[in-house]
Amino acid sequence: MNFKKLLALSLLPIALFAEEGDTQKKNPLSLSLTTVAAIYTDVDYETGDDHFAGLNGPFSGAKAVTRFNATYTLPTPLGEHWLLKDADLKFNGTFELSPLSVRPLVSLDFTPVPFLVFSAGGSIGTGWNPLGFDGMSVYSLKKQEYKSLTPFAHYYYDYWASATFQFDTGALISGDWSHVVMQATYKWIYEGITGVDDGDIWCWQVFPGEANGWQYYITGVLGYQMPIILQMVGVMAEFYGHYDPADYNKIYRAFDGDFMWIDLSLLMNFRLNYKNSLMSLITFEGGRSFATMHENSDEEPLLVKSGREWSFYRIAFSWNHKF
Repeated sequence: MNFKKLLALSLLPIALFAEEGDTQKKNPLSLSLTTVAAIYTDVDYETGDDHFAGLNGPFSGAKAVTRFNATYTLPTPLGEHWLLKDADLKFNGTFELSPLSVRPLVSLDFTPVPFLVFSAGGSIGTGWNPLGFDGMSVYSLKKQEYKSLTPFAHYYYDYWASATFQFDTGALISGDWSHVVMQATYKWIYEGITGVDDGDIWCWQVFPGEANGWQYYITGVLGYQMPIILQMVGVMAEFYGHYDPADYNKIYRAFDGDFMWIDLSLLMNFRLNYKNSLMSLITFEGGRSFATMHENSDEEPLLVKSGREWSFYRIAFSWNHKF
């Protein structure tokens, strides 16, 4: 259940498309509030090679997070040509709060031409573990379970850079119904938790099995934008994982540290009015399959990865309000 990556990859790229119709940019400072909620299915995990897992039930848990976003746009025209005259820099600041964590984020976006965006940023936050939920914890090899880390004594942190290609066929074909939008992003990111040794496994925002190290995130989106309340429908593919299996200690070698996760999603964005939009996301995930049966994720770091298990595992909603 990778809620962290849902926020970073599944929702923010779509927001770029959702705002394409806002051509009036009177105020360089924009403020918004985004609330995300996800409902997770109860997957009937199976052993073996590549396969599709069924469901034990429609619900295994829910998660939510709220983000307050501030963006200042600085025009930086690179010339008088129509491709260069709208170049700009965006300075972004975000404060994120959830029942399990708190985190400020900063980033910078440079758009030299309409179809390219270069970004860089970072964040630092801390988490806690109420009612047995792992907001921030480290794996205990001796006990074979995740052990809580002390909030505000340990901190999750990341820093990253990305390159995005995006295109709207409406730039070539006039008309309200001519907008086929596409986007592809490659992101380099380092993630870690302070006070945790390199090679150890940790959990952040209820996603176990992580370790300090460089990772990649690749996102592709294809959608159709319309001048109605259902502003866009589309599909999205996400691929992410560690570059180097050596980010994990040798005892976890069979866990396959550089395993590539795959998420495939159907998305719909509803533009309720100028200030409010609602996006829904239905996601299928391709995660690790293991050679032996197990009861929970606490056992997985010491198991043998045997293939890929596909499952229908999440429905998510994101409400965005612009001030």
